[in-house]
Amino acid sequence: MAKSSRSKSSSSRSDQRRQELLRNLPKPATALRQAMLRPEFIRTACIIFAFLVLLSLLVTRSREMVLVPVGQYVSDTRLTRLDYEIEDVKKTEDDREAARRASPRIYITNDEALDRLEASLMGLPTAVAGESDTTALAGELQEQFQLDDASLAALQDMSAEGEPTAQWIQWVQRLIDTELSQAPLLEAQEFQVYSVTPVLSRALLLPDGRLERPLRGEAISMEELGGDEPPTRLIQAVSSAGFPDTLVPTITGRITSEQQPTLKLDAATTDQLRGEAAASVAPAMIPHAKGDIIWRRGDQLTPETYQLALQEAEFFTNTGGFASRWLPRAGIVFLLAILAIFMAAYAVSAHDRIARNPMRLVALCFLMVSMMALTVWISAEAPAFLYAAAIAPLLFTVVVVRLAYDRRLAVFLGGIQAAIATMALQEDIGWFILMMAGVGAMIAQVTEVRHRNSLIRASLVTALVLGVGCIVLNMIELPVLIDGWAQVVLQAMQSAAASLGVGFLVLGILPSIEQVFGITTGMTLAELRDPRRPLLQQLQQHAPGTYNHSLQVAHIAEAAADSIGADSLLIYVGALYHDIGKMNKPMYFVENQQPGDNLHDKLSPAMSLLVIIGHVKDGVELAREYNLPREIIHFIESHHGSTLVEYFYHAERQKAEDEGREAVDEIEFRYPGPKPRTREAAILMLSDCVESATRAMADPKPAQIENLVRELARKRLIDGQFDECSLTFRELDAIQTAIIARVTAIYHGRIAYPEDEESTAPDVDDDTTTVEAATAG
Repeated sequence: MAKSSRSKSSSSRSDQRRQELLRNLPKPATALRQAMLRPEFIRTACIIFAFLVLLSLLVTRSREMVLVPVGQYVSDTRLTRLDYEIEDVKKTEDDREAARRASPRIYITNDEALDRLEASLMGLPTAVAGESDTTALAGELQEQFQLDDASLAALQDMSAEGEPTAQWIQWVQRLIDTELSQAPLLEAQEFQVYSVTPVLSRALLLPDGRLERPLRGEAISMEELGGDEPPTRLIQAVSSAGFPDTLVPTITGRITSEQQPTLKLDAATTDQLRGEAAASVAPAMIPHAKGDIIWRRGDQLTPETYQLALQEAEFFTNTGGFASRWLPRAGIVFLLAILAIFMAAYAVSAHDRIARNPMRLVALCFLMVSMMALTVWISAEAPAFLYAAAIAPLLFTVVVVRLAYDRRLAVFLGGIQAAIATMALQEDIGWFILMMAGVGAMIAQVTEVRHRNSLIRASLVTALVLGVGCIVLNMIELPVLIDGWAQVVLQAMQSAAASLGVGFLVLGILPSIEQVFGITTGMTLAELRDPRRPLLQQLQQHAPGTYNHSLQVAHIAEAAADSIGADSLLIYVGALYHDIGKMNKPMYFVENQQPGDNLHDKLSPAMSLLVIIGHVKDGVELAREYNLPREIIHFIESHHGSTLVEYFYHAERQKAEDEGREAVDEIEFRYPGPKPRTREAAILMLSDCVESATRAMADPKPAQIENLVRELARKRLIDGQFDECSLTFRELDAIQTAIIARVTAIYHGRIAYPEDEESTAPDVDDDTTTVEAATAG
């Protein structure tokens, strides 16, 4: 029992110590967390986030627009997505116009003229009182009232003690207040309107603000007052007021002499009441229920249907439910996020240049976003050119990526952009297949752009594929193919024209594309290989031996590149320019010297080393001065890598031993690099040293050449010169075989190659070979 207790206690203490130890040990970070904390990951994530935001805005905006032109036959059915009402603008305007017309024309009395008329009539009996002869009356009074003896006598009876009688006052007030409102005097223009206006649409504005409606009576035009006889209606009005027949001409004469209307239109009040009447009319609404058909598959889109679709889209955007509007948007963002992540992951993992330089990823994202923005903008502004708007930007992206990188990335990004365009333009899988057919046709044709017609040929083939594909797609999607044949032909022509346009556009801006993306196309390389280029002409003039050496290296490297599928044109041009730095001091290199004339005999090994190594730096400076592409500059700076200049290293070490000095460090006699970073640069390095070493052999035989090539390749490999490029052992073996075959065909007997005192193989450095050959000579 005791033993068992001690055993349990010991086990318990061991478990406690183990747990305490585990708690105190630092927790190792997971691989995912480490990767996420790397600056490269953070930069890439920021770039992709910005890319996703811009794409999401473009796609969601595009999907909420109506991208079908009027007159086109539609290939799908569109339904309303919510219940809503739309104002019938025409009916509403008709109803409001009817309300305006029903609103009365408001008239007001001409108080000023009526007051003058009333005052003159009220004072008339008093003015003529006591007068027995009309000739004794004032001229003005006679002119206004046109009095005669009979009317004067009648007026004498209307005056009592110098004041008008009550009856006279009654007649005048009845005339002013009643009769003249029933027979108003109006201006000629207003008389025309008044005469045709219904009685119920006329009203008199009273002094207390009330409206007297309807305004009855027959108006009198002011034009009728200018005749020899007063208007009959005016005579009737005066008689109805109570004036005796003998005084009627007198009263009508006074009214006629006034020449002023008794009623005037109150335009301000009329317009105000009409506006209020129109505003009080409620808009006429047309109800639309969720699920109503806007158009059916196969219908030809009319302007009315198009406007209805626009209105439905606007209502859905502004008043649709939160879920119905934002869930689709969230789904779009999620899908775009997946595409963006896949794009970034593939681009960064498949291409070291993109992984090393985040600006390349920025350029790719900017290219795709700008092309999608162009697609959306053209589709919104001119839906009739929908096919061209989608295909042209897509093919432009594909061509640029193919020229800048390779086919696989071009196909991948082309698929990404085609999927995004299909989503943004609300199309189906057939549309995506059509665009991918165009992408495949273009990429298959665009291999090396060495001639101008290569892009044009690729565009023509792609145009044919897209034109036929467009017809086939419409055969599947469009139910009224016969009726819509003109539409199909137009779309096919758009697709073909878009492809041709991209070809000519890329051809025109190819230098700008090369500069922006840091690429060198076959067309530029074909121009650079021309021996009439300034740098090559100078090389021929100042260092003819070096130029001949460069030509031989170019032929050897070209054959080696073809054996592994590398860029043979690029390596050929790189070989032509790799030794241009020797032009500054051509006589220090044996291929440019006369026999027995070795300038290195007068220099110390250290000084000779500076001259030999300096041709790399001089070559890079010349290349930059003449704006050679970056790929060519890399051939110049890396064709020796960080190899050892063995001849001068051994000479300096021997000199140090003779002088009793400390031995020199090997690193001081190495080229500064960089090492080759591409397969082409590695091929050039090997071809360069093989050509120099073979040229120095007295009697090169095939077996000797083979041993030489393999030994030089082995030494470069062991020295780590191929560590930074993607060259494989299988490719290296194929390169050696191709170099052996080409060199064997070129070279015969040459200058004896001096053996290294520490190795049976020839020296591996072409400039060392040059110096040793010169020394031997």
